[in-house]
Amino acid sequence: MDADVLDVQRLPQGRFNACWSVTGSHDRSYLLKLNDREGETHLRRVADAMTDAAARGVAVPRVLRVGTDPDLGPYLLQEWLPGRTFAEARQADAISADLWPALAEQIALLHNDPAADVPMTPAGRVRQISDLLDRLGWDELIHADLAESARRRGTILADQLGDHPIVTTHQDIHPDNILIRPGGQIVLLDFDHATRAEDASDFVKIDRWCRPKDQDRRHLLNVYWRQREQPADPLFEQRLAFYRLVIHLSYVLYWQDRDAAQIPGCVAALRAELE
Repeated sequence: MDADVLDVQRLPQGRFNACWSVTGSHDRSYLLKLNDREGETHLRRVADAMTDAAARGVAVPRVLRVGTDPDLGPYLLQEWLPGRTFAEARQADAISADLWPALAEQIALLHNDPAADVPMTPAGRVRQISDLLDRLGWDELIHADLAESARRRGTILADQLGDHPIVTTHQDIHPDNILIRPGGQIVLLDFDHATRAEDASDFVKIDRWCRPKDQDRRHLLNVYWRQREQPADPLFEQRLAFYRLVIHLSYVLYWQDRDAAQIPGCVAALRAELE
């Protein structure tokens, strides 16, 4: 980063990372993320995920430095890219049909993963649901009837889906993490939750938070499969339903020690999903 820092502004985005816009000399701009909660180890994982995605052609901000500063604590410094988020563009009524295929291409590049992992299996999915429900049960975060309904639904879906490859996923593609650059290029932001999972799991938050119209959603998925050079997954919607359930359960755990006021809404959403 420039030795001469001209301006620093706290950004409202970033619930658990403290994010700052930093302007240096020579018109250079940066995004500085501070994270005392998860620490440097977490930030290095984020940086590695971004670097790996960039190596496969995904448009992401360039990571410049990761470490721990004696005054700032654990930090990640990345380039600042001009543009506006999906959320900002939607507020300005500026979401065009061209956005969806551009987003699809970036997700496909992320998922076009040469690694040959053991695929997800029905038993692995059942275990995933069971582990979440066990953790929820220990702290009595959801009622027993709701937990049993979730277990039944999850088991039925898990068995239907067979074996399926896992790929590198973002896991948090929502309106604040999609940057639209001048000219229409799409950039994926905030790889804090990136992990290896089934591809459909990356579309749950797109449906929930970006809310594409039916024709835009069809276009997005058609371009996605074409970019991956694969036929469309005939079980995609069932796979998506399974991961909606996983994410609903995960949200309850996620907010438990971060912001417990969010839990009733998460439980209500889970119940609505199961009805």
